[in-house]
Amino acid sequence: MKCPVCGSLNFFVKDPDDEYETYDFELKGEDVIFDAEAAESDSAEVKSETEVFCEKCSWHDKFQELKNS
Repeated sequence: MKCPVCGSLNFFVKDPDDEYETYDFELKGEDVIFDAEAAESDSAEVKSETEVFCEKCSWHDKFQELKNS
C-alpha cells in the first residue's frame, strides 16, 4: 500500500479528541508502524474507517480506501 497520488509510505492520523494532535506512521506492506512517540499513545490506532492523511501531499481518505488503491 502507498499513497495513490504521490506514492508515499508515510501518513498520519489525528487524535479523535484533539484534532491538532497527530500520530505519524509508516506502511510496511499492510502493516501500520507508528513512530516511537505515537506508539506510546492509546489514541494512536488505525481502523478501516479511520481517516488517514498523507505526509507528502494533500491526499486523505479512510484507511479502507488506501487498502483498496
